[in-house]
Amino acid sequence: MPFRPFSGQHLVVLGLIAFLIFLIIWVTRRLTPQKRLWVGRGLGFVMLSYALTFYIGKGIAHELSFEYTLPLELCDWVLIACLVGLFFSNQLASEIAYFWGLGGTLQAILTPDLGQGFPSWDFILFFWSHGTALVAIAFLISGRGSRPRPGSVLRMFLALNLYALAVGTADALFDWNYGYLCRKPAMSSLLDYLGPWPWYLISLEFLALSIFALLDLPWKWKGCRA
Repeated sequence: MPFRPFSGQHLVVLGLIAFLIFLIIWVTRRLTPQKRLWVGRGLGFVMLSYALTFYIGKGIAHELSFEYTLPLELCDWVLIACLVGLFFSNQLASEIAYFWGLGGTLQAILTPDLGQGFPSWDFILFFWSHGTALVAIAFLISGRGSRPRPGSVLRMFLALNLYALAVGTADALFDWNYGYLCRKPAMSSLLDYLGPWPWYLISLEFLALSIFALLDLPWKWKGCRA
């Protein structure tokens, strides 16, 4: 069946992801540091299993290509940052996961660029990767050592622009569209309301900075940074 945003199946999977996020926060706060370490590694292996499944499946189907399957999407970088944060407790990686993940991955699951709904393999893989990333982010920020540090908004904004510069250059050179930096996705998304190319890229700059600032507010109010 064609995928329709906010259809019954979409709402069910969004509800499941929300439940898992609240569950992992509740569980993490009640674990000893040693047990929390093993839970984090377990989440990491779930994310690694997605990556292996995706690339093995694409390889078997002869669908691997430089144009579509390089790990250059913003959500791919969020997944990598989650893995580094989960396995190595890296503070910078955890900040990238938090700001980029909640700013980009959250929007992606609300307006997925999907052609087919459940039980298509694309549907399962999409929500497996994006949903697990959001659960991993919730786990990372539940531990005090992985919470945003002062100045993280500016660092993440500059890092995002470095990503856009590097990936956008590759897109322009090879006629790719990683990060939707050269054209909008085929399905309806937030970019439809931000103007035509290239103006929506400028709109995204202001939007990203605003979202990062909002994501930083809870830590300022609570005074519980890393």
